[in-house]
Amino acid sequence: MIKVLVMAGGIGTRARPFTDFSPKPMMPIFDRPMIDYIVRYLAKSGEIEQILIVTSLEAGRGKQIQNYFDGKESLLGKRIVFVDDPGEGTGGGILKAQQHLSEEEDFLVWFSDNLAAVNVTDLVRFHRAKAALATVAVSRLKRYETGFAEATPGGLVTRFLEKPVLGTPMAECLGIYVFETGIFRYLAEARAKKKNVNLSFDILSRLPAAGRVYAYEMGERPWLDVESASTVERNTDLVRKILDEMQVK
Repeated sequence: MIKVLVMAGGIGTRARPFTDFSPKPMMPIFDRPMIDYIVRYLAKSGEIEQILIVTSLEAGRGKQIQNYFDGKESLLGKRIVFVDDPGEGTGGGILKAQQHLSEEEDFLVWFSDNLAAVNVTDLVRFHRAKAALATVAVSRLKRYETGFAEATPGGLVTRFLEKPVLGTPMAECLGIYVFETGIFRYLAEARAKKKNVNLSFDILSRLPAAGRVYAYEMGERPWLDVESASTVERNTDLVRKILDEMQVK
């Protein structure tokens, strides 16, 4: 069993004007807020013990998320705990949740603007089998929103590829992680040096030197970083496919 931190803080500047009035995780996808699909997907997993939603509760926007899930624990079958995001970067939000975790348990982190049918049980087993400090869910396939043209050295176009799914030179991170609680030492060290700690730039970039960081590849399963409402509009078929795989549509 494992606890999961659903990261639902941040300003969401890429999703404006929606985020001028509501938190980005409440952005509607079809008939539900985006965070609803993620929480219901996680709640279905027998691996998940508890769901911790990290969001700013002092700023009224985070209260929208709390109010939405009020009374839904019995329907989800999992306890939901809200952690007040201190507004000190993604790393600061994770550090604030430390009080809800025991000293020796691993925990899952899922950023709430990422839709992906990652097999949670398989991901956690992979992490523990490697005795990893951190495991990053990655994909080597990316669906592009532009068309591509294959051309000869002389410029003759031989083929068009419209919005293809192509392999990437490097594995792309999905915003889904499993951490050993040893990660809090890195977070605390970074927090002592600066107020705002960014998980990607301040923590993850340093971890490979520890030699216990692994990539969990999700294969050909589709995923989407939902930057804004227009991202969903441009990728409606892909979103439906992901939700079908998550079985939360």
